[in-house]
Amino acid sequence: MRMLRRGSRGNDVAEVQVRLSELGYIPGPIDGIFGPKTEAAVIRFQKDRGLNPDGIVGPLTYQALFQPGPQPGYVLYTIKAGDTFYKLSLAFGVSLDEIIAANPGVDPYQLRIGQQVKIPKGGPGRRHTFSAWIPYWVQQEAMAVVRQHAELMTTLSPFWYELTPTGDLLLYPNAEDPSLIEFARSRGIELIPLVANNYDRQLISTVLNNPDLRQRNVAQIVSKVRSMNYTGIEIDYENIAAADRELFVLFLRELKAALAPYNKKLYVAIQAKTRADEPVSIGHDYGGIGAAVDVVRLMLYDYSWDNPGPIAPASWIRQVLDYAVTVIPPAKLEAGLPTYGYDWGTTRRSITYDDAIRLAQQHGAQIIQDPQRGPHFNYTDADGIAHQVWFTNALNFATFVDIVNQYNLRGISIWHPGGDDPQIYTVIQDRLE
Repeated sequence: MRMLRRGSRGNDVAEVQVRLSELGYIPGPIDGIFGPKTEAAVIRFQKDRGLNPDGIVGPLTYQALFQPGPQPGYVLYTIKAGDTFYKLSLAFGVSLDEIIAANPGVDPYQLRIGQQVKIPKGGPGRRHTFSAWIPYWVQQEAMAVVRQHAELMTTLSPFWYELTPTGDLLLYPNAEDPSLIEFARSRGIELIPLVANNYDRQLISTVLNNPDLRQRNVAQIVSKVRSMNYTGIEIDYENIAAADRELFVLFLRELKAALAPYNKKLYVAIQAKTRADEPVSIGHDYGGIGAAVDVVRLMLYDYSWDNPGPIAPASWIRQVLDYAVTVIPPAKLEAGLPTYGYDWGTTRRSITYDDAIRLAQQHGAQIIQDPQRGPHFNYTDADGIAHQVWFTNALNFATFVDIVNQYNLRGISIWHPGGDDPQIYTVIQDRLE
């Protein structure tokens, strides 16, 4: 092999960039150009491996990069008589698709005794996934919690991109944070960033109804996923007009087809509803969306909005799921669950679990524990204004997990880590099957 250093170009540079990215060292875009970001990633790798940190990929560094051994987030398994990928998926508590994706080039129908394969990290016996949305405005706080519970995490979905009227992607603050990316990859956690339309109905309609803009959005997303080497992308286009239902599904089909050659996943977040024609989410065709994508995340929260009430009552969650599982396979469904609360006074404001506990203590309010509807309490502020607070704690969250187990969904995703009840993660560890 030739010596690779800053200024080198070619397929061998791209190969090194891919490997660095797989190991959690972010080299920038995978473009075959050995620039300063690639050099910095090489130096970090060399320091971690006790090599001379000169930023040059010579024989020793190349050997260390590509030496045999399990990659972060995987265990090596030796095939035995009678083994199949399906049996391994059950034994290791990961999906069949994940095992196939982790072993490109391995024919799942021609496994050989003694052959080594990679098994993605998962909890033995665990069938369900655990993911977290990471809002950019509390990214540091959210990641502090994620780092404490990384062994439970399957996927992180940072809120990083917004659709523009030209079909391009606008970066939110804290987007593409190298430390978050490196952490996820070093722990074998899938990275599925989110693209939003900021709840703008006219914006998404403009893009969907213009074939050129729609294709540009597809191209921009695929380019971003490839250059950053994400596991995939999540689409969070909300408040879609009824007239644009079919166009949204068409867009998802086009995006899925464009991602497929690169083995990238397509997730979609959709608003909860209990019937097809419910006005709040009439533009989301559950059946069409479910057929077009890999994973559908149901946002099972904000049941009460204008008036005080539960964030996600269990009875309503069951009604949503009763409808959803009739048109979307449960194996594709993740339950998007809340960890937060609202304080209703003259207006509604979002609060964390920590905020709720402080408020109750400050005003001497008695918290009513309600596992089915969520904990709540009342208080009167210094101006004499009456408040009603509803929030989420571990007791309430355990009810959510039990429902997910009952409906045998793919898993859960939480909005969001940070300021939440720390006992929620014990519930997930102990009760999510």
